[in-house]
Amino acid sequence: MVMNRILYYIRSFDRRLWVLMLGWFISSLGFGAVVPFVSIYFHTELGISMSLIGSFFLLAAVFRSSSQIIGGELSDRIGRRRLLIISQVNRSLVFLGTGLAIALNQSFWVIAGILLFNYLLSSFFQPVASAMVVDLVPKDKRVEGYSILRTAGNAGWGTGPAIGGFLAAYGYEYLFYFCGVSAFISGILIWAYVKETHHNADNNNRESILASFSVLRNNPTLSVFMISALLLFLTMGQLVSTLSVFMSKTLEFSSRNIGWVYTYNALLVILFQIPVSRMIRKINMFKLMIFASFLYFIAYAAMGWVNTFFMVLFMITVITAGEIIGVPTGNAIVSYMSPEGKHGRYQGIYSLATTLGWSVGPFIGGISMDLFDNTKMLWLFLALFSFAAIWGFGWLKKNELKSYNSGN
Repeated sequence: MVMNRILYYIRSFDRRLWVLMLGWFISSLGFGAVVPFVSIYFHTELGISMSLIGSFFLLAAVFRSSSQIIGGELSDRIGRRRLLIISQVNRSLVFLGTGLAIALNQSFWVIAGILLFNYLLSSFFQPVASAMVVDLVPKDKRVEGYSILRTAGNAGWGTGPAIGGFLAAYGYEYLFYFCGVSAFISGILIWAYVKETHHNADNNNRESILASFSVLRNNPTLSVFMISALLLFLTMGQLVSTLSVFMSKTLEFSSRNIGWVYTYNALLVILFQIPVSRMIRKINMFKLMIFASFLYFIAYAAMGWVNTFFMVLFMITVITAGEIIGVPTGNAIVSYMSPEGKHGRYQGIYSLATTLGWSVGPFIGGISMDLFDNTKMLWLFLALFSFAAIWGFGWLKKNELKSYNSGN
């Protein structure tokens, strides 16, 4: 009976969604092995200050955001599949090159330059895949569609750090080799099994790529949503860089224990993302964003009082609850706001906001770690961004009808 329900659920979605899910999992497996240890490698192995590491993530945010908004725009014009494949092949080559640079004991500037090149060329994947979900999934099931992709991503993200913690003991270059191979396999899967989903692509569209920004200028409701998402992701962005260094330097956790913390985060998403999404699908989406922001504020504001491994796991539980509720809901809201034929553009704009928050967050966190001696004040300060997001989502809730119709 249970197996029949599972099979029925799988068949209720387009097969390409499940292939995309598998590709996302394999890609995230490699990326999850690398990301938590980049800051640790720069800080502990190369002796780079947290402020400079934060500056690196800030510049990375500019490169990634530019790439993502262009990728979203191009996917409306030339289709989704081609861009997904290009993204994964580029990512594979650059990460293999990064591993080689580390093996050859290249400087921080060389390695950072290679990674920035990767962000510029290969960050199409997220907004284009998000736009593909709109093509494949009926409107009333989009939160579940995004939840399926997030489950896959977090399955890779959860397994990746455990693998990364193991590989880092032998050499950081092996992290990047592993990530490069994973991205290549993901690209091959999409090339072989995912057919194009956007058949109205307009190759002759003469509108400027930068036309995406005019959407924000002419749509104040959408702008409020994007600013609120940006603020929320400024706090969310502390998870990878700032928190990993805090656990390594202040709490003196081993690389393996740090890996298990991120694995626990991902396991919670794997186990609860789809069931929770089904449970909350009838709840007002802006209320969900308010609640998710509140959970982030509470968890990070209290992080300064954490001093044991199990206390960190408890805070990660609260953080992950906010993640499970907020992330797919945000994508679904954007899909409702976007007009037909412009889903890639709107998902690209949303990726711009979330990527800036996710990447500028570590920049702010890195500088704050150098400035704040008191860890309680440090984490309270970093939590304030999610508190500000509550007010933005609250305004959108009050103007709910206008919010959902903003793309029309």
